Amino acid sequence: MKILKVAVGNASEAFIENAFSDGLNIISSDDNNKGKTIVIQAMMFALGNTPTFPASFEYRDYYYYVEFEENGKVYQICRAGDNFALKEGSYLWILNTVSELKRYWDKYISKLPTIVKNQLSRIVDPELYVQLFFVGQDKKDTSNIAHHGLYNKQDFISMLFAFAGLGTEQLPQETIDAIKLRIFNLVAERQLLLKQHKILKSKKTPVSYLSAESDRLAFGVKVENLERIQDRITELRKSRNKALTLKSKWVHSIKELNSLNRTISCGELRCMDCNSTNILFNVGGKAQPSYSFDVSTAKMREDIIFSINQKIASYAEEIERLSSEICLEQEKLQSIMSDENVSLESIVAYKKNIFSALDAQKKIVEIDGEIASLRSQLLANENSTREMQEKQHMLLQAILKMMNDFYRQSDPDGNITYTSLFTQQNQVYSGSDETIFHLSRLYALSKVLKHSYPIVIDSFRAEDLSTSKENTVLDLFKSLPNQMIFTTTLKSEELGKYDNRNDIHHINYKDHLPSKLLSPAFVEEFSALLQSLSITLKTSVDKAPIQ
Repeated sequence: MKILKVAVGNASEAFIENAFSDGLNIISSDDNNKGKTIVIQAMMFALGNTPTFPASFEYRDYYYYVEFEENGKVYQICRAGDNFALKEGSYLWILNTVSELKRYWDKYISKLPTIVKNQLSRIVDPELYVQLFFVGQDKKDTSNIAHHGLYNKQDFISMLFAFAGLGTEQLPQETIDAIKLRIFNLVAERQLLLKQHKILKSKKTPVSYLSAESDRLAFGVKVENLERIQDRITELRKSRNKALTLKSKWVHSIKELNSLNRTISCGELRCMDCNSTNILFNVGGKAQPSYSFDVSTAKMREDIIFSINQKIASYAEEIERLSSEICLEQEKLQSIMSDENVSLESIVAYKKNIFSALDAQKKIVEIDGEIASLRSQLLANENSTREMQEKQHMLLQAILKMMNDFYRQSDPDGNITYTSLFTQQNQVYSGSDETIFHLSRLYALSKVLKHSYPIVIDSFRAEDLSTSKENTVLDLFKSLPNQMIFTTTLKSEELGKYDNRNDIHHINYKDHLPSKLLSPAFVEEFSALLQSLSITLKTSVDKAPIQ
């Protein structure tokens, strides 16, 4: 993946950065507040990340645009609030949430890692997966992930396993519990059959049937399983209902657009208030629509209808998937709730006079076969789990080894040995040690996982990385095939240090005015960029039309 262009602005002011090259790009300035962080955050925000703009920057007032290349295709994304317009070739997509963006990305651009979160399998959100290749200037923490709200450190590690194809493909825990319970019951039934003539008198009757305490515990486990499955069904139904509602709204929108798709030979459609021939189709709600589409022309209506039909098909696919998952959970629920009306003891007592030894032996053979089959499933799962855990352990060790190699090369006199992807909360690195920690992890993740994302580091020399360490760090990163975008603030004596280096593409922000990155000079070019996504700028971002 290669970043081609980043832009941010509105109808009054804008800025465009399109000087990125394939290899190592360094954006520098002679002071802070020259716009480096805004450009980096604009790029990541357009890609769906959680915003972390400087406090003085009113990010809600602007559009954010990123253009990138992946697998020979060029994609354009514009974001305003939580609404996205995405274009690839001649196809325009309207995406109303970050969730829609990640599902599009996973289906059409490249596969995203999927992890189990809150008992449900979900594609990870951008705020987590961008941490594979991005470190921002603020909110860095060696003991945790950035934006640790919904996700945590274990989710990050699970994402790494999923990215490497080492996700959890083992049996779910409830399936394992169900198999173990079935084996336990079969063993008990086998014992009952062997003792059929004296089972009612025996003081060694299997605990699972005659012990009131054991029965209470077994019932408690059953209730716990029922509640877990019911909670999962509830969450799945909520997701399905939300998808159904959104699908219905877009189906209604299609009907409204189709009603305009007609030829009027003796006149034209005009607004009763202003006499305009423009007809707008708002996206994002009546109160504050983020985008509006000018559907006055048949061609624009066709493009928007195509995009909405794709959205409806996506929702239909999601509804079908959720319905399938609900059915599976309901089958589990019915299986747990189905219980024998008559106890095994009663059956044995009733049949003991007519149940022959041959019948008992036949039943025991059947039970032995089922027990052997179930135990084979558990053994295979345990072997698979051990094998998968070993592969996961080897992956983490490979990443840590690469991090330590990076550290030793960049700081030969250092005495730190990384033993985890995160430090303990009472062991947070500071100074250049913190900088090298984050650099080493991004380098190791790229080297071991071999991902194609651009490596983006805002303020890569933070905390006074020495010149010798910086040179070693840059040499190590230049060995990677990824595009790299680093930023740094240079001291007065360092100005011009990157100008004559052929191995570095230097983008100099020295001449930018402090806190004035955006200017009216870029508005015309910015407006043209957004028009390629059918967006027309207006004074307010919330009422900007797409035509």
